[in-house]
Amino acid sequence: MAAALQPNTPAITPEALNLIKAGTPVPQNPNPLLTSAAIPTAGNQEAAAKSAAESAPVQKSKIQQKETTPETITLVSVNYRLPAAIPTALLKASSDRKLRKTKPYTQQDIVGEALAEWLKKHGYLN
Repeated sequence: MAAALQPNTPAITPEALNLIKAGTPVPQNPNPLLTSAAIPTAGNQEAAAKSAAESAPVQKSKIQQKETTPETITLVSVNYRLPAAIPTALLKASSDRKLRKTKPYTQQDIVGEALAEWLKKHGYLN
């Protein structure tokens, strides 16, 4: 490569020398997925605006669905040490309930429901 950049090298054509000096060549066939229609320019801004307007109702409906759902529950990670029999029993309960399609069936949901019930019963959770 170093020899190719020397000006006195007769084996290299001027086009090849320019290519080497320019760096990475631009591909001859551009990506068909990335066309000029996909990139908003002065010529196709109207088409881009129309496309955005057509997709806006779909996005609004998704946003409206999220807003109409009841309060969002935020989950946090907590670690506890428990007696050895509890994780085994929890896994069995979770598996059995999932096979019967009875909710709650995830370990997280079972523990959350049981703990919430205990906290309510003892006046710590409203």
